[in-house]
Amino acid sequence: MDISIFLAKLIGLYFLILGVLSVLRSRQIKIMGKDFASSPITLAVSAEISLLFGLVIAIDHSIWEYNWKGLITVLGYLMILRGILRFAFPQQVKKMVTKMTNRGFWLSVILMLVIGGLLTYRGFTS
Repeated sequence: MDISIFLAKLIGLYFLILGVLSVLRSRQIKIMGKDFASSPITLAVSAEISLLFGLVIAIDHSIWEYNWKGLITVLGYLMILRGILRFAFPQQVKKMVTKMTNRGFWLSVILMLVIGGLLTYRGFTS
């Protein structure tokens, strides 16, 4: 299987599942987000995971096209950035997560559902 198709299926389904759960359990997700950001060990572990998966995508899927394959590459680099920021600036990340759970929650949910839907569609129809 082509790596682009595999990653589209994986990331697409991941985003769709998280998006749907965020819609169905928005109150619990917001509480978990605040608890998550207040725990240094949770931030560190999530930084390691994000950095690892971002590097895997950046190394094995460096496709810079203006389409869904390029979107996968951009998401990989954003994961690297997220991992670095969580390690380097945990207090700022905590503040940002608090703002996101208050103001930007629904925007991020909509983005997850749109990107998840697009990648899932591309992954399973290619």
